[in-house]
Amino acid sequence: MNALAVLYGGSLSEAALENIFSGKNALEHALERAGAFPGVQKIVLLAGEGLEHEKVSAARGCFTGIFRPVWTKKSLLDTLADVSQGFDLTYYAWADCPLLDPVLAGAIGERHVRYGAEYSYADGWPYGLAPEILSPGTAGILSKILGDADEPVDRDAVFSVIQRDINSFDIETEISPVDMRQYRLSLTADSKQNLLLLTRLVEAGLSGATGVETILAERPELLRTLPSFYAIQVSGPCPQHCEFCPYPRQGFQEGFMETRRFESLLDKIADFSGDAVIDLSLWGELSLHPDKEALIRLVLERPSLSLVIETSGLGWKPEGLAALAAEAAGTKKRTTSMAPLSWIVSLDAQDPEQYRKIRGPGYTEAVECAKRLITLFPKDAYVQAVRLKGSEDDIEQFYRTWKKAGAQIIIQKYDSFCGFLPDLRASDLSPLQRRPCWHLMRDLVITLDGTVPLCREELSGGRSLGNAFRDPLELIWARGEKFYQEQCVPEYSGLCAGCDEYYTYNF
Repeated sequence: MNALAVLYGGSLSEAALENIFSGKNALEHALERAGAFPGVQKIVLLAGEGLEHEKVSAARGCFTGIFRPVWTKKSLLDTLADVSQGFDLTYYAWADCPLLDPVLAGAIGERHVRYGAEYSYADGWPYGLAPEILSPGTAGILSKILGDADEPVDRDAVFSVIQRDINSFDIETEISPVDMRQYRLSLTADSKQNLLLLTRLVEAGLSGATGVETILAERPELLRTLPSFYAIQVSGPCPQHCEFCPYPRQGFQEGFMETRRFESLLDKIADFSGDAVIDLSLWGELSLHPDKEALIRLVLERPSLSLVIETSGLGWKPEGLAALAAEAAGTKKRTTSMAPLSWIVSLDAQDPEQYRKIRGPGYTEAVECAKRLITLFPKDAYVQAVRLKGSEDDIEQFYRTWKKAGAQIIIQKYDSFCGFLPDLRASDLSPLQRRPCWHLMRDLVITLDGTVPLCREELSGGRSLGNAFRDPLELIWARGEKFYQEQCVPEYSGLCAGCDEYYTYNF
């Protein structure tokens, strides 16, 4: 078999060039692994300008480099079509995947050739273990399907174009014996979190696809790396008293987080986590903050941070939202996989009377705000409704109406906050087998005065990890380790014993 291996490194993170194990960086490991794929006669590295060959000294001479200042899906597919001429098949993967498995690649390749596929991939394994495979001519066809669209390259670049006319392609899938998608892992050197994860897994004995399911099942404590989602309260007051929100029942707090404190907090987060998602506002309404635009801009100024705003949709001025949309569009691309600014408008009902019962007044303003945000942020604005017992008909109408309007929709499960509120769940969605809590694994919650409770469910203040204004985030995060370790045993103490939020996942 005469095969070509193409590695995409057009937008590598600095993490891909840090030594992680065996004295080599992820790029060097990926090049070596690609060279061991069955039948490979040549390796091509698609890179951004400025990637110095000294950074890949151990692999120098074993690849051909094609350098561009900017790569798009169009230029990627055209280049793949060009370099793959004369080869039986092309292996394609990102260059920040140090654990690419030649054996798994060979299995995919064998199936690909046996069934005469045009495109093949692996399913059920964590991302980063397997390449995609294209037959000669496939990339050229995809380029024609894409047309002149100038879209950025992402990890789904090839398959996202195939999906536009998926029935026209012969596709083969190598399926993992054990489905590991539940772990949501990316074995890529593209962030501090994933770099730490790679290091831990390799130290635990992982070298490729073989045995990965055993390590993940037996060593879940390895998966808690660094926080990547920060839910922060910046506003005390709220314009509504929602039926299923515990915040009004405790009494609204006074005041707002000072801008300078918020800025200092962002610096600490970026320094500790590297890439992270900032969610505003944990409790209270961001639109009431007198300096809300400044808070938003502070996040937009930091490319390693993405911002999610959860709002009632009340209190926002049209001209202010338009200005924010223009600023978000002009900011640098995030190093996270998310947009610079995303919105979630909590509506919770389609019927105005049902809305008033659940949330109070403000239905018309909230709906108009949601429609405006969908227009300004078509890919990054969501409408949300909590699914309550007895509201099934309205939720269905909510979904149908907003779907027709072209909105992205979140139907959220009801949260009783471990029994603090009445149990109004429409159904029990809990998995049959419990796993360690996603929120203890990857979230930090910060309240108005800087207090960091164990999680959002901790309303009484009984389990505090520290204060984000006074304590190092490293120390705060370390204090939560024992609670996560308990669930890896598994043991569930305190509020965790009766909590069913453990399987919900934030951005």
